[in-house]
This record gives sequence, C-alpha cells and structure tokens, in this order.
Amino acid sequence: MAKILECQICGGFTKVGSDDCVTVTCWECVIDVQQEFDTPTKKRQMTAQGFPKGWKFMKEFVHANGTVYHKGVEQSDLKGTLKATEIIAKPKKSKAQKAQEKADIMKRYTELKKDLKKETRKTVVRKIESELKRLQKQI
Repeated sequence: MAKILECQICGGFTKVGSDDCVTVTCWECVIDVQQEFDTPTKKRQMTAQGFPKGWKFMKEFVHANGTVYHKGVEQSDLKGTLKATEIIAKPKKSKAQKAQEKADIMKRYTELKKDLKKETRKTVVRKIESELKRLQKQI
C-alpha cells in the first residue's frame, strides 16, 4: 500500500511507494536544489598576448614591445635593439582542398606501390620505400 508523506522543503504531499519511508523530498525541490549547485562556471578564455604558437621554441623571438627572447627566456639587456618578429599566418584550407590533397596523395601512393612490385634494383627500391613512408605520414 502506498503512503503519502509531506515534503521536507516545500510542505507539499508526495506519494511514496515504500511503507518504511519516514521523510521525503518531492521531485520539484530536488530539481531546485540541483539547479542551485549546477551553476555554470565561466571558462577561462585565451586572450591574445602578441605571442604566436611555439614562440618559446624559436631561437630568437622579438615581441612587439621590443622584448627579446632566446628559446623562451627573456634577454633584458637586448630590449629594443631588434625589430619585432613578423608573424605570417598560413592560409586555411577548405574541406574540399584537404580532400583533394588526400586523394592526390593516395593516388601517388598506389602508383609507388605498383612500381615497388616491378622494381628489382635495391637503390630504387629504397628510394620508393622512403617516399612511401613520407606519404604514409601525410595520410
């Protein structure tokens, strides 16, 4: 037999399936409590600082404000002596361009595989195998 108990938080009545229950919290109050704790936290966004990707690994990088870095370590005695490093962005490729490149690589790969089966000279075989390895990395 189902029991009807009063909610601890709001005082509304809730039907309970078990006879040995003593207290109950209704589903509406449970959702309210979850929403209080599930407040979305702001994600920390990256802000541009004038440093390109991998600047710490460059032999020499000069920031726009004149600060000079050698392999990511600031060289304060050289500040303002060199001109800023130019950052050249690579043009992004579209999906169609990427697919066309991959198709060309695959075509070249299959041609080399055929040539490898026909070839008997060791020097040419090594060249073909090294080219195949290079193409495999690009795929």
